[in-house]
Amino acid sequence: MFVSPRASAPLMVRRALHICSLAVALSLGVAHAAEQAKDEQALPTGGHAGNTFISAWDDDGDGKVSRTEYENVRIARWATADGDKDGSLTVDEYLNEYAVRLDQDIADERNASLKQTDTRFKALDKDGDKFVSRAEYNNSGDQAFVHLDRNKDGRITQEDAEPADKQTPRRRSVISMPTSHNLAGMLEIYDDDGDDVLTREQYNAQRAKVFAATDSNKDGKLDHDEYANEFIARLNERIAERRQAQLKQGRVRFKAIDADQNGRISREEYFAMSARMFERADTNKDGLVTKDDPPPPRERRDEDRAVTSQVSTP
Repeated sequence: MFVSPRASAPLMVRRALHICSLAVALSLGVAHAAEQAKDEQALPTGGHAGNTFISAWDDDGDGKVSRTEYENVRIARWATADGDKDGSLTVDEYLNEYAVRLDQDIADERNASLKQTDTRFKALDKDGDKFVSRAEYNNSGDQAFVHLDRNKDGRITQEDAEPADKQTPRRRSVISMPTSHNLAGMLEIYDDDGDDVLTREQYNAQRAKVFAATDSNKDGKLDHDEYANEFIARLNERIAERRQAQLKQGRVRFKAIDADQNGRISREEYFAMSARMFERADTNKDGLVTKDDPPPPRERRDEDRAVTSQVSTP
């Protein structure tokens, strides 16, 4: 069972204290995972409607998804998944096809994240001496705290959330690394007791631990390699957790699509699910999914949650 980092030690501190690189599970083979409860939150690679649905299914890049365009992608994915051409999918066939796409998404997102490390390091290194001093590090942390402490009471809580924070729209992201630039990320990283209250004292103490752990040669400043290595360790661990959770959720989706529960997804079951997905996203019923489609209603039933979670993960 996937356990949120919030449930144990603070995410950044726990990982920063273990700077060893973790192997990223990007092989195409799919191990048998423990059965996941059907009410576990999905971690889809795509979205359900609007811009997220479009980013997942807009094959020609015109900013909209027609039913024909969508169905063509679905047909291609079925053909790839049904490797033995027997007209049905086993759980391994279903998950193996998904794993190929999942791993590509992870690789692309990981590479993009790594490219940002230089930018972030340069932004911290205000004097341009190729090091991040403790003062530069503290100054950046102070600015981040002040920015998110919107009611200026010396704490970061849900009371500081703006309307955009409370909406928490789905993102087309597999890794979804937490960031101190938003309220949710700040709490996930530094709220070590999980009470959704981050005091200034708590924040400063955790930041000090992170700096000390990242400063591997103990010279009181961070060079580029130290900064990058700390981030890579957290990134790799996050990837391993998210990949495992995605594949577990894939098993839940398989069971939801397998309507007759015979252990195989027939062509009819697969494309019946596809039709429901498009119809759910096309809320104005004009045969196109665009950014102007209102969000679909929230589903309550377990099966609907599992089916609609897999916009780009069939």
